[in-house]
Formats: sequence, structure tokens, C-alpha cells
Amino acid sequence: MHAVLPQASEHQLVYGYVLQFCSVFFGKSAFAFSLLAVFILYAQAIFLNAIVAQFKLYKHNTYLVSFSFIALCSLHPALSNFSPLLLVNIFVLLAIRELLKMKQAQQVNKELFNLGFIIMMAALIHFSSILLLLFLFIALLILRPFNFREWMIAFVGLLMPLYFFGVLLFWQDNFSAIYHWPDLGISLPKQLLHAKYYLGLMVGLIIWFSMSVYNMQMQLPKAPIYIRRYWISLTFLLMLSVFAAIFSNSRVNAVWLICLPALSLVLANAFLNERSKKMNTISFYFALALVLFCQIFLPI
Repeated sequence: MHAVLPQASEHQLVYGYVLQFCSVFFGKSAFAFSLLAVFILYAQAIFLNAIVAQFKLYKHNTYLVSFSFIALCSLHPALSNFSPLLLVNIFVLLAIRELLKMKQAQQVNKELFNLGFIIMMAALIHFSSILLLLFLFIALLILRPFNFREWMIAFVGLLMPLYFFGVLLFWQDNFSAIYHWPDLGISLPKQLLHAKYYLGLMVGLIIWFSMSVYNMQMQLPKAPIYIRRYWISLTFLLMLSVFAAIFSNSRVNAVWLICLPALSLVLANAFLNERSKKMNTISFYFALALVLFCQIFLPI
């Protein structure tokens, strides 16, 4: 209903290549790109749910994580359009999976290399994602005793995408374009328009988040120590995702999409109160009501 034809700026070199490739199939059809974005969002929701089910991040398997992710993507049309952040979230989900695999792996070298590689790929698509590098090293400090060799493996993984990207630009005789890659800014609005929409959105998210934290503080003390460490790492991922969104260039649309994978994992706890099924039902319909409110008062 709100189809927008995606465009890449001079700072979004890798994203520009992706758009050129997609344009071979979709031409300049805004509807086709938006339809592709919806399919990708649903695939990400199912993938995120499969990750938490595989590694038992919650006590019970549930599709409420997928529901939380899709509900959050429905709060504003820009969140469901084709954008660089939509592609970045693919790598954020892969990073979450590699993080959770560390508990089961006897040797974590592959996971550490993959984490470094994945996060740098996200940064090549959207530069402020480079802040997620802090997530890699914070997670290492939380989950693993300090090992210089492991940190070097993660560092090599970070360098590999840069190496291939540099080779690609050199092959195209366009190496100077790499200087356009760094692109930071402040994405916070200078003035608040559509106050009714944004006030309702912020109040709704704060209430939803509060219900989730309340349930988490009841359940996490009973969880195994490695599950608690995972949640601490994911909390840092959420915080760094917020900073990555804030320090994005204001020209980039839907920068807050980068926060949704980690935020969905937290908000799904609002529906998992083990003491009261009535509270779970209330939380579920509250989330639906928030989506409905945002759809009614969408800024046009």
C-alpha cells in the first residue's frame, strides 16, 4: 500500500550493487521491491523463531518471537519497504545464530571467524552497523575467558570482507570509491511532526517493553548460567543497535529496522508470564492494539 522505489546514495556502494542486480528482474517497479521486502521480512521472522527454538532461549517453543518481529515491522510503512537495513538484518540474525552456537561448539574458531565476517558485511551495506563490532567483543568477554588467539581469529574475520570489497573496487578501477563508504550522522528528527502518532507509538512500546522486562526478571534467575549470559549479550546487541540507528545518516530510511531482531527477542517475553495466562492474553491483544493504532494514525 505504501510502495517506494529504493535508491542507493554514493555512500551505499554494496547496496547499490544489490539494487543493480535486483533491477535486472524487477526493473523500476516499486510494488515488486515492496513485495520482495515483505517476503524477506516474513523469512527473517521465521528464521529468528527457528534460532531461538533450536537453542532453547525460552522454556517453550513458540511463534511469539515471529509475531513480535512482524508486529514491530507493521508500526510504520518504512519498516516494511526494501532498504539497506532490511539486508543488514539478515546478517544480524546470522550473528545471533553464531553467538548461540558457541555453547554447543567444542572449538569456537569457526563461529568467531563467522561473527567477524558477518558483522563487517553488515557494515559494508550500512556503515553505522560497524558499531556492532563492539557487540562481538563484548560477547566474547561475557561468554569466553580471554584468549588472544580467539580475538585474532575474530579480527581476521572482520578483515576478510574489506579485502574482497577492496579487490572488487580495484578490479573495477574504482578504488577511490571506498573513501565514500564511511557515512555517519544523526537520524533523530529536528522537529516532531505527527505528534499523536509518535506519542502513542512511544507510550505503547514503553508499556510493552516494561511487561517484557517484568517477565524476564522473574524467569532469568531460574535459567541456566549460559542462558543468562546469552541474554546479557543480546541486551548489549539491542543497545548497540539503537546507537547504530541514532548515528545513521538522516537520508537513510528505516534506520530503526536494525533494532528489531534484538528487540523482538526481548518483547516476546511479554507473552510468556508463567504465573498468569490472562496477562499473556492481555499483552498479546495490547500488541495488536498498538499495531492497529499505528495503522490508523500513520503519518502521511
